Amino acid sequence: MKAVKDSHLAKTERLAVRLTRTQDEVVRRAAEARGEQLSEYVVRHVVEAAEADLADRRVFVLEDAAWTELEARLSAPPVLKPRLSKLLENPSVFEK
Repeated sequence: MKAVKDSHLAKTERLAVRLTRTQDEVVRRAAEARGEQLSEYVVRHVVEAAEADLADRRVFVLEDAAWTELEARLSAPPVLKPRLSKLLENPSVFEK
């Protein structure tokens, strides 16, 4: 899943966490090793982890309108993609 790209937006929210001294040292060393500001490093990793957790969900709650749209899309006949079909006719670079 793609990381949320909103670094250009004003940051108005705060998130406070408590760490052990060892955790703090590890995170700071990692951010420094990557050449990132501590907050940039932490936010990037927290958002990536959150997105992965959300992507792994097996139960999704949708409002009625969204559920109806999803059902319609899943029930619709497939759209043929000639260029994709042609691509899949050739062996993969991994199969050569």
